Amino acid sequence: MVFSLCTEAHPDAIGSNGVATPEAYQSDLAYLKKKVDAGADLIVTQLFYDTDIFLKFVNDCRQIGITCPIVPGIMPINNYKGFVRMTGFCKTKIPDEVTAALEPIKDNDEAVKSYGIHLGTEMCRKILAHGIKTLHLYTLNMEKSALAILMNLGLIEESKISRSLPWRRPANVFRVKEDVRPIFWANRPKSYLSRTIGWDQYPQGRWGDSRNPSYGALSDYQFMRPRARDKKLQEEWATPLKSIDDIQEKFKNHCLGKLRSSPWSELDGLQPETKIIHEQLGKINLKGFLTINSQPAVNGERSDSPSVGWGGPGGYVYQKAYLEFFCSLDKLDALVKKCNSFSSLTYVAVNKKGNLLSNIGLTDVNAVTWGVFPAKEIIQPTVVDPASFMVWKDEAFEIWSRSWSALYPDGDPSKNLLEEIQSSYYLVSLVDNNYMDGNIFGVFEDL
Repeated sequence: MVFSLCTEAHPDAIGSNGVATPEAYQSDLAYLKKKVDAGADLIVTQLFYDTDIFLKFVNDCRQIGITCPIVPGIMPINNYKGFVRMTGFCKTKIPDEVTAALEPIKDNDEAVKSYGIHLGTEMCRKILAHGIKTLHLYTLNMEKSALAILMNLGLIEESKISRSLPWRRPANVFRVKEDVRPIFWANRPKSYLSRTIGWDQYPQGRWGDSRNPSYGALSDYQFMRPRARDKKLQEEWATPLKSIDDIQEKFKNHCLGKLRSSPWSELDGLQPETKIIHEQLGKINLKGFLTINSQPAVNGERSDSPSVGWGGPGGYVYQKAYLEFFCSLDKLDALVKKCNSFSSLTYVAVNKKGNLLSNIGLTDVNAVTWGVFPAKEIIQPTVVDPASFMVWKDEAFEIWSRSWSALYPDGDPSKNLLEEIQSSYYLVSLVDNNYMDGNIFGVFEDL
């Protein structure tokens, strides 16, 4: 076993106003040299945003005989408030050009994040160009920006980024053993986490009795959105709605990737696997089946597949085709009749009042995603669980009013239309259990 001793350093030093005097800077360098002489064989710096200051710091260290690797600490800017808080806490000097770039976009989280990725990429390029071979990226549990920087640098390929599960594993240490979830919250992971925060234990491997804990009640938290995403929703979804045709067009455009936001999703844009079936989704939305969740059938795809892969290398993943949508009672009745001719289809449908139609039992649990990996049991991380579906339906219906119709003023015809749909439509969960050669979209033909 080999141990390595690491010490930190502040490239721009620390003074009462964030800028140290030359004497204090030299004193800090001398103290850092003592730590290296005492056995530290690696230096990792605190965050900084002025690359020239870091490069000068490296050179000054070399001038006084510090020869060990000096690793730059790069912290991507993910949101303005966090940036101000962290740089203030660390007394980090902010270049004027960074301040000027952030000022006009500071209230737009997505724009700030994009700028942060650009800035981080340019900082890393300059550092690497000066012969420094190692980077340290602070993620603060927001790894997407760090991964984007590495991809911009050509250090990793997007297709090589592996998910340990189909959904992002929470950073909370108390949930490390959680490895199965109902599919219904697939596009709303933050809501799922908040509603299950009170669980003493989380599902492990098989759903079993772990579905017994009560989900937390709905609160304002489930319907809060970042300001930038809320603005995008306003732009894309708060347009005049004259009829159900206009609503169907909205859902279709989202499935085709023409809209980046959705009232039913906390995620940005389409997921890679959705693009496999987006044309079929667009067609059934125009028929009045308003989809909010889906996955294509997968029969033994490699676990490193960029579109459906998860779980690490060397495995194979499987999925049953799944659709979740809102539709009118007339369309549901027609769909149920067609399902009688498709023996592999199972469904659960419920309206806002709780009236239920189903061809499975309420205690049945159906694994709709699973994986086979070397030296492991079968992993089944995603299930359709009717008991959880009955909990989810309250949230799904509430989104019509609290996330969409709330974008319109009281009395607006568009608002009235959305609330009418909320009160009369059914929410449907549909699974095609024939993952080998089934055709879940076949049931919608001639409807």
